[in-house]
Amino acid sequence: MFADDDTEEVDEEELSHSNPTPAGAEEPSDLASGGISGRSQAAVNRQRAASPERHFNRYRAIGQRFVTGFSHPETLLVLDVLNAAQRAKQVSGAVAEIGVHHGKLFIGLSLLQPPGGKSVAIDIFGDQELNIDNSGRGDFERFENNVKVWSSMDDVVVHQGDSTKLEPAKLRELAGGDIRLFSVDGGHTNEIVFSDMRLAEATLADGGIVIADDVFNEYWPGVATGTLRYLLNGAKLAPFLIGFNKVFFTHAEYSEFYRGEVNAALAGKLRFATGSSEFAGHEVGLVAPLRAQDVLRKSHLAGTLYRGAYRQMVRGLQIVVGRSESSR
Repeated sequence: MFADDDTEEVDEEELSHSNPTPAGAEEPSDLASGGISGRSQAAVNRQRAASPERHFNRYRAIGQRFVTGFSHPETLLVLDVLNAAQRAKQVSGAVAEIGVHHGKLFIGLSLLQPPGGKSVAIDIFGDQELNIDNSGRGDFERFENNVKVWSSMDDVVVHQGDSTKLEPAKLRELAGGDIRLFSVDGGHTNEIVFSDMRLAEATLADGGIVIADDVFNEYWPGVATGTLRYLLNGAKLAPFLIGFNKVFFTHAEYSEFYRGEVNAALAGKLRFATGSSEFAGHEVGLVAPLRAQDVLRKSHLAGTLYRGAYRQMVRGLQIVVGRSESSR
């Protein structure tokens, strides 16, 4: 991921008396590092335990706009669908992310956890000498404050260090068992991505899901080569969904189910385009933001109106040009 520019901090007390950042703003800023204004962390934790879905929806709709990062906002919608699908299959475990940065995606993952469920954050944070490809500059203080504002640090376990040196047994110890949702967004070189994918595979619960970032990002070809290297070297996981700069992996026997759940939830929605394709020999679903031309293709009425307006515009230009030529 790219390192973010310094941005103006937004105080949570101001947030409570103002509108969220308008759509199209360049980059939302993290909430000010000063803790939670006007309420205790214990009170936040009690509210979250009482209504976890409300807190996740609040963060998806508003909170993520105020945390700097590089995750598409629609990713949380997909995770919400997959979380429900895992519940239906009784898939359980911790959540984890390699490369949490300031917590933009990690907070969403942690809010999907039931009370007492562990969330593991893995990042080099201040050890930037380990950031050999300059793919992000995580800041622990900003990360911790964002988590406290929008979620809770109570069940969060932080591991600061090189993810390629982290053994599966140690990660399981930190997580209290296997991991059901695992975001891989650390170093962007071939070697690091390959290592991180193997670590995620080794610690994943049965029916767990790995969310790999930047696989098709042209600025980071090492992610593509590392991912393909993983898939071509005895991978136990298969890709089942591509969307919003992420590739989603799971065990092969769960692929069709998860793909179907996402398609059922998003197909036909005006905001999304869905489809299917093939990646490295695996069938995958596709989901992307719906563009204006896609809406026109899908809607006969919209297409008719557009073509009619276009024809009128062309006729108008022809008349203007004709008058101009005749007056010479």
